[in-house]
Amino acid sequence: MSEDLYTRKMREEYDTIFRQCVSLNTELHKLVPLAKQMHLLSSNAVSSAARAGSEGDAFRVLTQDIQLLGDDVAICIDDTQQIIGEIVLLASNLARLFSSFVTYGELLGHIEKYDGGKTSPRFFEFGKNVIADDLRENNTRLSRSIGVLINLLSPVAMLAKKGQYLAVCSSVEAANSGEYGVSFEAVASMLRELIRQLSEQSARQRALLRDLSESMEKQQNTMRNLLYAR
Repeated sequence: MSEDLYTRKMREEYDTIFRQCVSLNTELHKLVPLAKQMHLLSSNAVSSAARAGSEGDAFRVLTQDIQLLGDDVAICIDDTQQIIGEIVLLASNLARLFSSFVTYGELLGHIEKYDGGKTSPRFFEFGKNVIADDLRENNTRLSRSIGVLINLLSPVAMLAKKGQYLAVCSSVEAANSGEYGVSFEAVASMLRELIRQLSEQSARQRALLRDLSESMEKQQNTMRNLLYAR
């Protein structure tokens, strides 16, 4: 593969990575209203148990677990919102740095071809090398940030299973709670729906992360080849 083809491939790969990061950012932001709904559900569960008095004692225990589940989901979502902003910024920086890297390379080629050695290329060589170092550093930081995000999202599947279990338990308690069973079942239904949304969004995000990780691996291989060729 010639140097020009490496350059073109790198540009395409950086553009792909940036688009994937933006798409992932969009998907992760969909979790924010879900966290608010989980908090509302916790409040509704507590209110339902309180209205039932002593007949809601068993359900009251479930409300505590529902509250803890909502807190865990909210913490996970808050952490992902912080790291995804950094990921998008790093991906944008990489695309910008690569454009500068190519520009310096083109200037050096122009000097060598047309200037006849009249202009010292040291300034441009230094600039290109500095940018190459920045590219490596930003690549490393982006890879690490993606790894952090993967770890932050890993508990979501377990939280979804816990939510499914609590929804089943809430429905069972609703069936045994007489006149208060309607409000208990309303909580169970809302919990099932929120957990369904959480599971679906989590699956989409994991798929986007897999694609992004694969793109990063391809990009790093191409970058090594490009820097070696240059």
